[in-house]
This record gives sequence, C-alpha cells and structure tokens, in this order.
Amino acid sequence: MRAQPEKSLVFTLALLLLSAPGWPAPPLRIAAVSAGKGEHSAEVVRLIAAAKEKGEKELNLSWSEESFSGAEGARMFQALFHERYGMNIRVNFTPGPSMTQMAGKITQEVAAGYKASSDLLLGTESHYGDLWKRNVLEEYDYTRLSARIRKGLADPHGVQIGGIISGVLYHTGLVAPAEVPKRLEDVLSPKWKGKIASTVNAGIFDRVAARPEWGPEKMKAYVRKLSAHVGGLIRCGEVSRIISGEFSMLVLGCGSLFAHQAQSKGAPLGHAILEDSTTIGFFYLGVPRTSANPHLAKLFINLVMSAEGQRIAYKTYFTDHPDLPGSQSAAELKDLMVRGKEPLRVDARFVVSNPELRHLSVELRKILQEMPKG
Repeated sequence: MRAQPEKSLVFTLALLLLSAPGWPAPPLRIAAVSAGKGEHSAEVVRLIAAAKEKGEKELNLSWSEESFSGAEGARMFQALFHERYGMNIRVNFTPGPSMTQMAGKITQEVAAGYKASSDLLLGTESHYGDLWKRNVLEEYDYTRLSARIRKGLADPHGVQIGGIISGVLYHTGLVAPAEVPKRLEDVLSPKWKGKIASTVNAGIFDRVAARPEWGPEKMKAYVRKLSAHVGGLIRCGEVSRIISGEFSMLVLGCGSLFAHQAQSKGAPLGHAILEDSTTIGFFYLGVPRTSANPHLAKLFINLVMSAEGQRIAYKTYFTDHPDLPGSQSAAELKDLMVRGKEPLRVDARFVVSNPELRHLSVELRKILQEMPKG
C-alpha cells in the first residue's frame, strides 16, 4: 500500500491528538494543519488541544459597551471562533468600567492571586506600559500564533490589535473645507478664538512633543498659545459637544475612531490628520496571569488578528491595525505617507522608554487648566 502524502499524515495525526483527551500537545515541528476555516499554525493546534484537555469551554470578557460594540461584538467574535476553530465555546460579555479602571481592577486581582474578572485585558499603550512594570500579564511569544502577528506588533505581554490615529475633530458645518487645519498652528487663527476645545488631560500633546519637529519646550510654548484660544476643556469622549456646535473643534482629539463612529450615525463630525503632529497609539489585548481560560484567550487574540477578525474590529469600533494587509484605517494615512510625513508610532515600549513624557503631560495639563482664557 502506498504511504499517505506528508500533509495528509500530519493532518491525520493532528486530528488524533485533538480527539484524545490527555494526549500530549502536537510537536512544534508540525508547520500548519487544516482545521476549520483556513490553516492553523502548530501553536494554534496545540492551544486548541490544551483548551480541550483543561476543560476550557467559555471565555469571559469585560470592557465598556462602547468598545467593539460590547455584547454585540462579542457575539460576532463568538460566531467567528466557532467557524475558525470548530470549537463551540461560549463568550460571556460583562459591561465593564473604563480601560484605566479595568486595568487597576485586574492588577489588584492578579496581585491577590484571584481569578481575573476578564480572561483578556483591553487597553492602550499607556495602560500596557504600566502593566509591564507590574508583571500583571502572562509572558508569551504571540508571534508563534500566526505569520500576521509579526515582531513589532506583539511583545511578550500583549498584541497591538488596532491603531489610534490622532488629529483634530471638527464640526463639518462650522469648519469649511478650506479652513480644515493642516498643521497645529492653523488652529491659532483669531477666527477660532473661544470656539475650540481641548481635553482636560492635555492628551496627545506629550506624544507630539516627541516628534523631531517639536520637543518639550516648543510644545509648552505652543500649549500656552492654545490655552488663550480654547473656550473650554472637555473629556475625550464628549464629541457630542462638538456635534452640537458648542465648539467648532477639539484640539487634539483622542483618535479618528470617534469621528467615524459619529459619522456612521449621520453626525457632522470630521477628523483632520495634521502633517506636523500625527501620532499612532495602539489598542492592546493581553492575558492576565490569573486568567481562568488562558488557552482560549490566546486563541481569541489570534482570531482578532485574522483578516476576518480585523474586519469585525473595524465594523464594531472603527479601528484595525494599519500595518496588516487589508487594513481599512491605513487609507487615512495614505496621503500623509505619500508626502513623506511619517506618523510617530507610540507603543507600550515607547511609553516605557520615555518616562519623561509623563512629567511633560502633567506640565501641559497645568498650562491648559491654569492659564486665563480670553
């Protein structure tokens, strides 16, 4: 009898391993096997087998309802999980507090040795920079999951799942196309005095200061000028105050996703990407050290980074990773990149490597809050 082709033999062995509880995980020399939709890496096959062996049948997620459409997004990912891995698990979603509060809660749970209230922690590069130092998240080589998860998109504590592109949010009915700012200086026109808002925490300005055109002293001088122009300070998510016409612009806004969310509901909100101050921050997912379902959690991260998962991320939260093939958010940066205006990438490693930005942020916040208006 003729021997089976090598690929068929590998697939057969993988199926035997998956169907036999207590058997060891597939050896790492297996490059990839077909299972569900597409092909899986050897590490994904190992995680599927390990999840079954450990009896992991559900995934507990907790973040705000605004993030990835909350429960609705969780249902979409659950369906994709079943389709991609052939595992009929349950995804339990519990609406949670802000990312900052959730990071604090899970930090306390891990420190106390309690099971984490969410099997995955969603946060930005700022949260993850702090979590690195506190040893809250499991260390793991995420690049083993998929060729899509390259070095640079992942570190041992988590994976960048989407970008946060900075800029100016503006009311399209109050700011004519010719008046849309292209550089930070443009918002200091006398026309906008008292009609623009900034954020209560002076968000993003500290990151912009790290760009070669700026620097801390130049940024502090700019924020002093800006402070005399702003009509009020608002929180990042208070875009309704721009939509209502109370303010014409928010300088700087907390990401283009806020504009796209509002636009999808018909709101007159635009987003201007400035050539001298563009930064990209990132949303991360990582696995707390006391996750109840760590194997399923890693499979979920791999799922979110797949082409289908990135489409769900953009559909539900208007973010995906601009470096991945098929990215929808990458189009926002196309014009800037063509002109050689590279955005500054601010990831968790950048935050850890530049601790002085935290002190600068405090100084900029004071300038905005204490300078007299008018």
